[in-house]
Amino acid sequence: MATTCDREVQKSNYLHSVSGLIKQDKDDQSQDIARLYDDWTTSYDEDLEKLTYKGPNQVASILAECSDSKDIRVLDCGSGTGLVGEALKDAGFTNLYAVDISQKSLDIAEKKGIYQKLVCDQVGKERMPFIDNEFDALVCIGCLGPAHISPVAFREWVRIVKPGGVTVFSVRHCYLQVTQGEEELHSERFAENFNEILEELRSTKKMEILTKENVPNFMGNSHAFVYAMKVL
Repeated sequence: MATTCDREVQKSNYLHSVSGLIKQDKDDQSQDIARLYDDWTTSYDEDLEKLTYKGPNQVASILAECSDSKDIRVLDCGSGTGLVGEALKDAGFTNLYAVDISQKSLDIAEKKGIYQKLVCDQVGKERMPFIDNEFDALVCIGCLGPAHISPVAFREWVRIVKPGGVTVFSVRHCYLQVTQGEEELHSERFAENFNEILEELRSTKKMEILTKENVPNFMGNSHAFVYAMKVL
């Protein structure tokens, strides 16, 4: 049986591994990411709870404010073990779908009975396995960043979310700007892609920003922006 000390060391190792992949910021690290999160599943929920992860409740609150119904079809993009899905369910949303690169994370999420359907797939680089206008809303919390989900995914989100639908996503400050204590996690390439693609979709009238919230201590000591955007 693992002791508390053993679990803390393991958590530290997983977080260190995630940071290492972010710092590398290579073009395709999908296999490394899938393997890492597959291995992390046994303690993932507990580890994030200890970091006081605000993302799930934050997105549930924002989506509730932006939606007229709790029966809308919502895709949880980068769903992992279902932490965001649990918060959405607690907020009254009943028609939830999941996509994630880690099959073992999805296996845990499936046992929670939150989602109508779970799909194992990489998000962003390729066409997602969903038809046009399939969803009323999409959420992506804690997944947009170097080595994880690329801002290129925005273009797919516009395709699979209905006009008038909402996307809610988070992005850590340190990915977009040099941040004290997290300097090594900054990616100029990611920041440029993020700003360019967001501006492209805004200027071509495909998306508009509804809200942009600054969330201090979004996860541990790391701050984040949380956007709500409307598909046009």
